[in-house]
Amino acid sequence: SYFVFELLVYFLSIHGGASVHFLYAYKCIPKLKIPPLEPFLVPEVTLNKTSDALDLQTTMKQLKITGTTNVKVSKLNVDLTDLVGSVSLAFADLNVTTLYVIDALFMKMVPMIGQGQFNGTLSNVRVDLAGKAELSPKNDLGHSYLKIIQLKIKGFIGDARGHVVDTSGNPENVNITNAAIAFYEDYRREVLNILTPVIEEFCESVVLNVVNQALSTVPFEDMFAEDSK
Repeated sequence: SYFVFELLVYFLSIHGGASVHFLYAYKCIPKLKIPPLEPFLVPEVTLNKTSDALDLQTTMKQLKITGTTNVKVSKLNVDLTDLVGSVSLAFADLNVTTLYVIDALFMKMVPMIGQGQFNGTLSNVRVDLAGKAELSPKNDLGHSYLKIIQLKIKGFIGDARGHVVDTSGNPENVNITNAAIAFYEDYRREVLNILTPVIEEFCESVVLNVVNQALSTVPFEDMFAEDSK
């Protein structure tokens, strides 16, 4: 039961990359191949979002996030019977770099169109995660597999500052980008509140894909088995 407890804690905290759980998982579950979280790398991701306050189509490449191991974990709750749990994470700073292509309209009046490079820092980031897992029925070989079936992430970004460079070579796009940056500086809190749900959905998708791909490769019964010498 203790190993199962640690496994659930790790899965619930993987988004934040709490270093103690990350290192523990590698020591105790060597067969579970989960990619490093510091830095956290995403080769390419496309986001599409339409709401009253935002029309967004963007593709980010070479997305890199650092600072994930500097995290405070609190409010941890785990139910081993129902395989559900929740945890709260707090990060001082998350550093983000990416290449982007974007076509967006904020608050139905401020466009941002173009492509370029972004380098910035998200400060005072708080994340609440709640998840539920299940064990599959045993297959013909007698193996069952753990799978995360529900994950909900709610976040808060205290501030975000960075540098955006449009590399499209189109003077009109450069002017649009500069105007969007000026708008953000004037309405920083409002823009962050608009973007936070998009970031939450992105994180939920990434965590589910990474964790469940890893879980599907190793039977649950073998996760804690000692490697033969």
